[in-house]
Amino acid sequence: MVRLFVSGMTITEIAGQLRRSIKTISTQKNTAMRKLGIERDSELFQYAQSNGLMNLSAYSGDGSLEDSPLPNPNPL
Repeated sequence: MVRLFVSGMTITEIAGQLRRSIKTISTQKNTAMRKLGIERDSELFQYAQSNGLMNLSAYSGDGSLEDSPLPNPNPL
């Protein structure tokens, strides 16, 4: 779920892709962030980048996932 979120998918898109409710996906995201000691989405992006989660798959924008590196969400 975290990989999908940091790849650019919205909570609603993730819920549709995984066939879960929006509330379930939101709760899973918030629980993961709490366990990681992360308070903001920007920190989650930094965590994902630092731990190699952003290079595993990319969101193509049409609801499918494809293997390719993701663009840096915080360009200089």
